[in-house]
Amino acid sequence: MRAPRTASALTAVTAAAALVGGTVLLAPAADADTNAATLSVFAWNVDLGAAVVDSTQNEKAAQRTPVIESIVRQHSADVVILDELFNHTSTDDISAKLADLYPYRTPVVGQTCSGGGWNGVSGNCSNSWFVINGGTMILSKYPITAQYAHVFSNSTSGTWDYNANKGAALAQIDKNGTKTWVVGTHLQADQSNTSTDTTQATRLRQLGEIRDWVNGIVGASAPVLLGGDLNVEYTHGKSRGDFANALSAVGGSLNTATAASPQTTMDCSVSAWCQYMADVETFPKDYRDNLDYLGYLNAPGRPVPTALPDVTTDFDPQAGWTPGQLDTRSPSDHYPVEATFQLG
Repeated sequence: MRAPRTASALTAVTAAAALVGGTVLLAPAADADTNAATLSVFAWNVDLGAAVVDSTQNEKAAQRTPVIESIVRQHSADVVILDELFNHTSTDDISAKLADLYPYRTPVVGQTCSGGGWNGVSGNCSNSWFVINGGTMILSKYPITAQYAHVFSNSTSGTWDYNANKGAALAQIDKNGTKTWVVGTHLQADQSNTSTDTTQATRLRQLGEIRDWVNGIVGASAPVLLGGDLNVEYTHGKSRGDFANALSAVGGSLNTATAASPQTTMDCSVSAWCQYMADVETFPKDYRDNLDYLGYLNAPGRPVPTALPDVTTDFDPQAGWTPGQLDTRSPSDHYPVEATFQLG
């Protein structure tokens, strides 16, 4: 997202935040695509604030969570990356209601700073009651055979992100014998009281953290796919070189929905919920840009997908929607992105 929760909400959230562990569910996946040479990835910032934020700012998590579940189920990708899972009740509900389709999942990044189901946790993870989790989790139809978390050492002081254990999840997916690593992340957000040059510099350092962390774990062993809300403005950031600099920082290839999709990944000109959140979080009600990306990371000797796939925005408006209407169905201020990677 482009802007933080309000300062009063942050105070309430951090005072009430609790860090809890995640689990990995072990059961056979349903309706899985068994083609081991492909892996479809779906990434979505679901905008689920912590319980105190939900109650004080009327963010309607209880009504929006079932819609999130239905949209994830409808698209039925092999792997799902979710960001902004700050609401523990919603996270538990999503995990339970989608367990038949996605029986394997990582914990949420930053809910615990050691153990908790991770094979390892690195970075600047805080156990303080005044720091909330990082909000990122990976779901999979196929076994997750290893899972690691990294909490960013770089974040911008004075922003809401500084009080969250934001970082990245790294999961090894075994799809019928073909092993692929998937990174899910949510980078530093912009904030109205902070220079965009400052927050963009933080994002670039965070991408460098991801690159170095992944290289240390994966090496050249298997392809590494990356997805999530990178908060890199594809359009508004062109004059600053934001996208090109992000590619250089992460050492990989990234794509976003630029041609094949009707909406940008954050599109307040269409999304009623985006307009609602613009009032809550004081960003422009007509804001639209691509902030969400899918791609892969390079390293010497590491295999990569055969090509960078087209990324589409999954736009699922209410029945009867026509261009020019507001989309009242979307339960988030971001739209999901999806792509299918050819692995060989």
